[in-house]
Amino acid sequence: MKKITYLVLAIAFASCKPELKGELGELSNKTLAMNGDWQLSSFSQRDENNPIKEVRDLSEYYIVPGEESTKLSFNSTDFTYTVEPGPGRNFFGTTGTWRLDNNEAPSYLFLENENDTLQLSLGSMPNPYNPQLDLELPRYCFNTEGAGTPTVTYIFNIQRSN
Repeated sequence: MKKITYLVLAIAFASCKPELKGELGELSNKTLAMNGDWQLSSFSQRDENNPIKEVRDLSEYYIVPGEESTKLSFNSTDFTYTVEPGPGRNFFGTTGTWRLDNNEAPSYLFLENENDTLQLSLGSMPNPYNPQLDLELPRYCFNTEGAGTPTVTYIFNIQRSN
């Protein structure tokens, strides 16, 4: 008798689900979402050697009252970028080209200039509803054999400024 009661209750609950209507829509174009002007809004550092992965907010060195923080501009037509450095260290160079590792579902942003290529992990990807770009730049200590051990990760929170 209990089995029948459970079966009737399961069927009753299953039939109460609302029917899905509409469509999810088109995927957002990730390269177009990067297009425009961006400004650094916070900067943190994660200690990769600390067992609890301590994160220190170092924004006070990069976001200074009365001074413009670092600005980045991405052009999704020719895939170039420019940087207007603000207070603190400039990790990005001044100009170069950019690309995503996968235009449909990116995990990394590559910034290439005449001196270096940075591979930045995407913590969040902008879209029409999210004007925020979170980037992580890991740093390594290399031994004599060339093997790298992660030491610190820099975390950039960048907001759309246009």
